[in-house]
Amino acid sequence: MDGLVAANTKFCFDLFHKISRDDYRKNIFFCPLSLSAALGMVRLGARNNSAHQIDEVLHFSEISQTESKEPDPCLKSNKQEDGSSNDENALLGCYFGKLLCKLDRIKTDYTLSIANRLYGEQEFPICQEYTDGVIQFYHTTIESVDFRKHTEKSREEINYWVESQSQGKIKELFSKDTINDATVLVLVNAVYFKAKWEKYFDCENTVDALFFLNENEKKNVKMMTQKGQYRIGFIEELKAQILEMRYTKGELSMFVLLPSYSEDNLKGLEELERKVSYEKIVAWSSSENMYENMVAVSFPQFTLEDSYDLNSILQDMGITDIFDETRADLTGISPTPNLYLSKIVHKTFVEVDENGSEAAAASGVVGMEKSMSSCVEFNVCRPFLFFIRHNKTQTILFYGRVCSP
Repeated sequence: MDGLVAANTKFCFDLFHKISRDDYRKNIFFCPLSLSAALGMVRLGARNNSAHQIDEVLHFSEISQTESKEPDPCLKSNKQEDGSSNDENALLGCYFGKLLCKLDRIKTDYTLSIANRLYGEQEFPICQEYTDGVIQFYHTTIESVDFRKHTEKSREEINYWVESQSQGKIKELFSKDTINDATVLVLVNAVYFKAKWEKYFDCENTVDALFFLNENEKKNVKMMTQKGQYRIGFIEELKAQILEMRYTKGELSMFVLLPSYSEDNLKGLEELERKVSYEKIVAWSSSENMYENMVAVSFPQFTLEDSYDLNSILQDMGITDIFDETRADLTGISPTPNLYLSKIVHKTFVEVDENGSEAAAASGVVGMEKSMSSCVEFNVCRPFLFFIRHNKTQTILFYGRVCSP
C-alpha cells in the first residue's frame, strides 16, 4: 500500500503545478486522495489505452506488485478473463480499499467524507462485475439517471447528494451549464473534513495583523497566536521553515511550509513550489529532520472555497481518451462501446480558526540544531503552502496554497 500512497502524493504535486501555473497569486485547495480514488474507480472499468493513460498520469504504473509476498485475498474473487493486466487493476482496487478502510477506522476523532460517485445515463447497461468492484473497493456506487429526458432533475439529484455528504458546505456542484441532455457519464467528487487542534488557539490571543501579499500589497487579517511545543524544522536549501500542527490525538496533522521573508514574498513561494516533490516532502517532514521545540506561532484564520473543472487539466496531463467519444474504452463499466466520461468537477471548502479546521474537499536536508531550547518564531504573515496528512499512512488528504487569507 506504500506504493499507492507514493503514487497519490506524486499525482498531488503534478496536479498542483498544472492548476497553479497560470496564476501565482491564486489561493488553491484540493484533495488529491479523493481525486485519485475517483479516477481509480474509472480505471477499474477502463481498458487498453484509456487505462494506460490513467496509470501513467496517476503513477499507478509505478505501484509494485511485490509489496505483499502473499497474494491479496481480495483478488481471489476477482479473476478476470483477460489475464494479468486486470489482476493489476483489481490489486489497485484492493490497495485503495485498504487505505480507505484505515481512514474510516479513526473517524471518531474527526469527520472526513469522501463523496465519490459515478452517474450514468440509464440507457447504458452497467456491468455487474464493475458495480461489485466499485462497492467493494471504493465504498461507493454507480447510479443510473435519465440525463436525456430529465436533465434538470438529474442535476438537482446529484447536487443534493453532494450537499448532504459535505454537511451542507458544498452546494451547487454542477451548475446548469455543466450537465445537458447529451451527458452520458459524470464523475462526482467532493470532500468534507472537520477536526479540532490538539493545541487550541485562545480566541483572546487573536489579533489584527498585517499579511504581506507581495512587495507592494498587504492586508489586515485575524492572526491566531500562541506559544507551545511543536515539531519544527528548517529547509536549508530554500531558507524555509516547516511546522507541524496536530489535530486531536495526533492522527492527523497540518504541515505549513513557510518561505523566508523577502521583499517579494511570492518569489520565495514560487521557488518552494518548484522544489516540492514526493521525496522531499518525505524528507522535510520526517522525524529525523523535525524536532520538538517551544514555538511562538502566529497563524492567520482563513477560508478557501474553490471548484475545478478537471477535464481540460487532466487532458493536458495526458488523460485524453476517456473524454473522447470515439476513443474512450470504458467497456469494463458498460459493454456499450460509445460510453465516455463527460465531466469531472472537483469542489472544495476549508475553514481554519482557533478550534481547528473544517474542510470540504528526497534530496535537501532539514538542518536546524536539535539542541536549541530557546523559543522559535513561526510567523505566517506571508504566502505559504500547507497540507493535511494522515500520519500513520503518510497520506496527504488535502494540499493548498494561501496567497491571500
